Amino acid sequence: MNPKLLKIRNERQLVSVMNSTKWKELCNAFEVENEINPNVRYKRIDSSVIYGFSPVWWNEMFDESPAIEWVDFELVRREFRGHLISDKEIDISEEIFRIMARFNIPYSIEQSYLRIWGYLNQNERPAW
Repeated sequence: MNPKLLKIRNERQLVSVMNSTKWKELCNAFEVENEINPNVRYKRIDSSVIYGFSPVWWNEMFDESPAIEWVDFELVRREFRGHLISDKEIDISEEIFRIMARFNIPYSIEQSYLRIWGYLNQNERPAW
């Protein structure tokens, strides 16, 4: 592991929830099933920035996985239909939950998003 990330993990007393194998399974599943193409946002342990919801390149997400504190998935995909009518909303939650179950990936529901935790600290108690 990167020494900078290891130092942050130790200072913040973070415990890993996802390992490299789980991240690879997750990223490969969404890379293969790209018709789902969920929007995600994520937070890194080495930054206070929370990146906004957007599609991601899953191979790049895997490369960043050692630093990811959590990833939120939007369970609804929106398709632009024009300026005069609202976006079409497509529920993709079933497909996302199916991938989580197939690879036994732990997650919690935070507000209206599915969250995969890369790391937890001693004060966080997600409802799995």
